[in-house]
Amino acid sequence: MIIRVPDTLNVDNSEKYNASIRLWPGGLSFSGYIPSEADSFFAETVLLDRNIPLVQSLKEIFFDNESLSYVYDSLHVICVTEKYTLAPDSVFSEKDKDLLFSFCFRTDRNRRVLFQPLKPIGSSLLFGIDSEVYEFMIRSLINPQFIHSLSPLLLLWRKTSLACYPKQIYAVVHDAVLDIVCFERGEILFINSFCHETENDIIYFIMYVCKQLSVNQFEDYIYICGDKHLCRKIMPVIKNYMAQVGFLSPKMEKYRTSLDQDVYMDVKTLMECGL
Repeated sequence: MIIRVPDTLNVDNSEKYNASIRLWPGGLSFSGYIPSEADSFFAETVLLDRNIPLVQSLKEIFFDNESLSYVYDSLHVICVTEKYTLAPDSVFSEKDKDLLFSFCFRTDRNRRVLFQPLKPIGSSLLFGIDSEVYEFMIRSLINPQFIHSLSPLLLLWRKTSLACYPKQIYAVVHDAVLDIVCFERGEILFINSFCHETENDIIYFIMYVCKQLSVNQFEDYIYICGDKHLCRKIMPVIKNYMAQVGFLSPKMEKYRTSLDQDVYMDVKTLMECGL
């Protein structure tokens, strides 16, 4: 499984690049860019067989692609998982992270609990990652920073919410999981993930959360992003009930990409807004 990278990316100049590896059960995306060069961005995705243990697939990919193990100016490992929770700074301590995480999810010996401070929100985001995958990535990468895929989005959406009066509901549609976050004037009112099988499941969860939060169907906003195919199916239905519905396109603003190139929303936000 070869991942194509630019000819300009090699072991001698890799330290000019900021890179990220986006990891989810069904695939891996490798992207990078040189901050001062608008045409330096690249992104490649490899889809994986879900029937094969993820760590086994990663070993094959890393064996075939030495560029993954280069030294980079920064290297983020973006973990896409529905097992996450926010812990307020008032109750969070690193030594208690496993205990706090166990309140929300069943204890699993094969899972490593990681955390990421989100100071503007006043909380830390705790998330789980397979222990074997974590240990392999630590051994194979040079100074990686592990983050959850929602982290850069939460910081961006909070900033947007501070300048917007109505509530904003953000729905991130993955192929099997839906993340829903609601902000009002910079405060998180709701954050959770839902497993779905059909587009009707997605519609139901979005509308149910709107009902629970007493969302105003004329003034409050719903923003949808993620899987384009699923988003196109659900948006016309949502628009029957909500006046303000929009699709968040991960179109790059600072860096040039090919017209048919997909960029994940979290990758784009991490690049252009940081953490």
